[in-house]
Amino acid sequence: MKISTSTAVCDERSILETWLNERLLDPEEIHREIGQFIKARIPPLSAPETLTEWQDESDRLRRRILDEVVFRGVPNEWIEWKPETVWGDTLETGEGYRIRKLRYEALPRLWIPALLYEPINLQGKIPAVLNVNGHVGPIGKAIAYEQLRCINLAKKGMLALHPEWLQFGELGDIDYKHNRSTYLNLCGLSGLSVFYLAVRGGLDVLLDQAATDAQRVAMTGLSGGGWQTIILGSLDKRISVLVPNAGHIGLDQRVANRSDIGDLEQNPTDLVSIADYTHLTAMLAPRPTLLIYNEKDDCCFVSERAKPSVFDPVVPFFRLFDREADFEYYENTKPGTHNYDRDNRQQFYRFIQDHLQLDMPSREEILSEAELLSQDQLEMGLPEDNANFFTLAQAQLSSLPKNRPPTDDPSAVRKWQEKARSRLVNLLKLKPMRTKATAVRRASHGELEAAWYKFTVGEACSISALAVSKPSPQNTVIVFADDGRAAMEGIVKEQIETGSRVIAVDPLFMGECTPEGAAPSHYAMMIGTVGERALGLQVGQIDAVVKWACQQFGIQQVSVHSSGWTAGIVAIMAAGLNPDRIDRVVVQNGLPSLKRLIEDRLEYEQYPTLFCFGLLEQFDVAELVTLCLPRKVIRFFRDKCGNETC
Repeated sequence: MKISTSTAVCDERSILETWLNERLLDPEEIHREIGQFIKARIPPLSAPETLTEWQDESDRLRRRILDEVVFRGVPNEWIEWKPETVWGDTLETGEGYRIRKLRYEALPRLWIPALLYEPINLQGKIPAVLNVNGHVGPIGKAIAYEQLRCINLAKKGMLALHPEWLQFGELGDIDYKHNRSTYLNLCGLSGLSVFYLAVRGGLDVLLDQAATDAQRVAMTGLSGGGWQTIILGSLDKRISVLVPNAGHIGLDQRVANRSDIGDLEQNPTDLVSIADYTHLTAMLAPRPTLLIYNEKDDCCFVSERAKPSVFDPVVPFFRLFDREADFEYYENTKPGTHNYDRDNRQQFYRFIQDHLQLDMPSREEILSEAELLSQDQLEMGLPEDNANFFTLAQAQLSSLPKNRPPTDDPSAVRKWQEKARSRLVNLLKLKPMRTKATAVRRASHGELEAAWYKFTVGEACSISALAVSKPSPQNTVIVFADDGRAAMEGIVKEQIETGSRVIAVDPLFMGECTPEGAAPSHYAMMIGTVGERALGLQVGQIDAVVKWACQQFGIQQVSVHSSGWTAGIVAIMAAGLNPDRIDRVVVQNGLPSLKRLIEDRLEYEQYPTLFCFGLLEQFDVAELVTLCLPRKVIRFFRDKCGNETC
């Protein structure tokens, strides 16, 4: 009999493992549903009937993007900042131009190294070009194609400023990594502002030069440099001529093509809820604009995708100004890869010569390869304590969260809870969502009875759940984990043995509800840029399952048991928003404080939904737990030494 009992237990464990690992959802289906969810929220670009109508709309979009996206939560000191410039050595080349080293303070304590290429014989006011880099690796501003372009511009009689870009060259420290801008987002301060102010500061420095003709200023760059060109160019009308190279595309193409998604700054929170990159391109009108894309681009934004996305729909906007001829598209075929090589550079020289009224002896590139300098020769140097994404966010932590609950007055706590729930709903962008649950199949094994359900919650992707129990369960527990419901086998068995019905769920980005085609972090940033919050979708899905379970099984309340940092936050939020339906929350391997995400320098890719814009500004874990009172929240978490604490 003992052998038989042991065998039954082993069989029970085996069947639970099998059931928990059984898939209901096709990963491609999840990918398609998330894509549809995102695309449905992309605002269309509609050509206005009159020029005045578009001018008014363009100005409105510009104000909204600056106020609600770029400078959201940013102190006025940053917004109004005028960069101080420190000049370094001057390199006399003996080739008709000199290179002046400098650094400018783009925002308090953040210095950007740069190089100014200028003709030797300056006479009067001359055109100026802001040259910006993309993802060029450790070489930074010393990369050859940028040097060659800046040298040529100086030889052709122009000023050429070339600033370093965050994460590369002299700014190569890991705390300038682009997705670490999310540290600021978490604190309610736009991480995009740092990118914007860094490049705006370069434009300020260029315009401050005595020789600069402010009416003849161009901007260009490849890849991330092209992105900087479209962002600054669309929002700052001081730039006269724009030539972005393979730097942007509409969000619908990003959804469909993983290589087009980019980093977090290219998908900033809420941008596309206001305007897509098609709108930003239209906002360049009537200023002369040349879009360069590459036929066989081995990075992103292949020409055949880019032209119907950001060129063809924008032609009517230039036509409104009777400036259609000033809007050009060029497809590079040799080499046709991701490049700013000679063919593309010569297209740039041609375009700016036509539109900056330049009297250049030739549109051809002046051979200058022998004049290229090394990275060490071009280095300017930075203060040791130069600010970065980590230090800028770290400076915010002591004052966060801003709305802490009272500690000694129960009635005051209840009032705080009421207001805090409203703030949390707004922060997560939660909306009422219709829920449909479909029983896919049923099975039994000994005393165990199981049913698999597919849930459709609102417009987001489907999720799945397994409900399993022995006869006549006494209560209901909903379980889920960062690593998927299969990781909860021990908890599921324990709860069943104590007489519970267990509903094991995989919400968005957990278990089988992880789409293929791109990383969860890519989907999360695209969900965020259209004005939604991936964390809100996760909370909404658990909330929907809780409400369904209460109705389906005729019960008043359920308990929730989670495992992992993200699952734990989702569980506590769901309980805080549903105190009448959730009577108890248990969090295994929980996150003790959201500040750990910054203090431990964790990556956005690890916890993309927790890096929800403004979350730490409003709530830390303690405040979320207070939302649940008087219900019980039991948390188990490991400290930095690996010790488990309850």
